[in-house]
Amino acid sequence: MATKAPEIDRHRPALQLWAECQMPGWLRGKLDPADLVQQTLLEVHLACDRLAPMADHEVLAYVRRMLSNNLIDAARKHGRSRTDAASDDSGESSVGLADWLAAEHTSPSERAERNERFERLAVALAGLPDSQRIAVEMRYLRKLKVSEIAAHLNRNENAVSQLLHRAVAALRGVLVEPNA
Repeated sequence: MATKAPEIDRHRPALQLWAECQMPGWLRGKLDPADLVQQTLLEVHLACDRLAPMADHEVLAYVRRMLSNNLIDAARKHGRSRTDAASDDSGESSVGLADWLAAEHTSPSERAERNERFERLAVALAGLPDSQRIAVEMRYLRKLKVSEIAAHLNRNENAVSQLLHRAVAALRGVLVEPNA
């Protein structure tokens, strides 16, 4: 039977983006989302015999579930040593995670289409220059204000606005649907 482990590596950008979207801010200081993705891909490699008979969309769903479980385990592990329990944004992340994973009201074809769009977005984001990618991730994935992004990037707000404008324009150019 064919192995699924090498094939799943093409989904790494989507898995990376998904991990970054779901990881609570407090956990980022303790664990890099890329490490979580790498751990998950190692587990996929070890489970390739079990994944071989599955269809590609089933494998991707299985891998996302593995990544979700690894994220939950990491939050539990690092949450025990956490001292700043007052500002907990993990609930917000968990709600998004549940909504994104469950989506039981959608058909399999709708879920497949959503997954394809998500993967195209991840690849398009990875293709942006670092400063633009970071600004987009901070603004649209972490929901930071332009002023907060400016402080983090050591730039003025106008420069950050320009970065965001150029990045969104580039993403639109890549993500536009051919039949739209």
